[in-house]
Amino acid sequence: MGKLMLFEINFEPKQGVFTAGAVVRGTVKLELRDTMKMRAVRMTCLGKACVHWSEVENVGHRGGRQRVETVEYTADEEYFQFRFQLWPKENSPEESNSLGPGQHTFPFQLMLPSDLPPSFEGAYGFVRYWAKATIDKPWKFDHHTKRAFTVIPTLDLNTEPGVSEPVQYRGELRTGCCCLPSGRFSGSITTNRKGYVPGSEILLQSQIDNHSSSTCWAEVNLKMHITYVVGRKYKQEKKVVGTVYKEMIPRGKTFVWKEKMRIPPLPPSHLRGCKLMKSQYILQFRVGSDAKCSWDEIEFEDEIIIGTLPLTSKASFNAVNRLSSGNAALPVMSAQEREQESTSKPSYEECMLFGRVSIKDKDDTEHTLGELIFTPLYAFYSPRAALRRGSTFVE
Repeated sequence: MGKLMLFEINFEPKQGVFTAGAVVRGTVKLELRDTMKMRAVRMTCLGKACVHWSEVENVGHRGGRQRVETVEYTADEEYFQFRFQLWPKENSPEESNSLGPGQHTFPFQLMLPSDLPPSFEGAYGFVRYWAKATIDKPWKFDHHTKRAFTVIPTLDLNTEPGVSEPVQYRGELRTGCCCLPSGRFSGSITTNRKGYVPGSEILLQSQIDNHSSSTCWAEVNLKMHITYVVGRKYKQEKKVVGTVYKEMIPRGKTFVWKEKMRIPPLPPSHLRGCKLMKSQYILQFRVGSDAKCSWDEIEFEDEIIIGTLPLTSKASFNAVNRLSSGNAALPVMSAQEREQESTSKPSYEECMLFGRVSIKDKDDTEHTLGELIFTPLYAFYSPRAALRRGSTFVE
């Protein structure tokens, strides 16, 4: 690397997690082995969203044959771009065209817009924020260092309508072939509420009445649905966030199933502020028969809201208490669990739903240094602890 020994960006706090509307503070640090000539040390901070996918489409006929081609769909939107000079300062003498050996630290700060969408990395698009520092060298290749940071807007569950109400559903289905019916089965599910923060637990209670001649199975999935939009064209992606499953429910029996599903670190619902991507979290309940001639199944889906600030208002908790006291089937959180969730401070954890990504783009070169592999961090309200086992009983 020659004269340049160190060139890096550090944020305060160290994890580089900021709320929308907050001030981003940090330093650019470089260490030189010897004096280096340079015009300036500059800084660029950028926030943008980008979506891209390709599809093979029919574009007509030629010579009696169908013609197909690969069509690319791409769109992007920019949320901010800040450019400023770290060195030399405006009042420095003109002969300041080099930095001596040793360490040099340049502080910076900027204020984020308040309406930013959350950091997000998907299969067909991203919302990404990063800082890039440049050593502008005369007549030589410039040096760059780059680092991404996480932005999380506030989604307060206390301001979202209906999140303290439970998800409730019951369905019934007859099974077997048209000429050989084998009975019926039904399933119901209830949750403690519709609004959660990462780290909190969805309390699930289900009852399966299996009045068929075969065993049944039941499954609850938490899924993330993402819609990517380019003009009038859209593409969807679905990810399973968590699953609980029960198999071999005996025939002729009533099966009661209680479970807990912990919310992992996730971006808040809806990706508000982004016009190119939208997201929803869906709770899916399925019940099916193991009979060979039965293909139908009970299926139910409802949206739940993932926020960044937990329910704390008395009105919200009173609503949960009223619903729970009026229905013995509703799962109930203990007072201690409610207090812990509403008063605890979150840590910030990696979202492993999409894995780590490279933030290098077409403007980066072999001379770009820094932390080029990135995973967004999201608020996580519960300590890392194993889930308690679900309870079941059969009548």
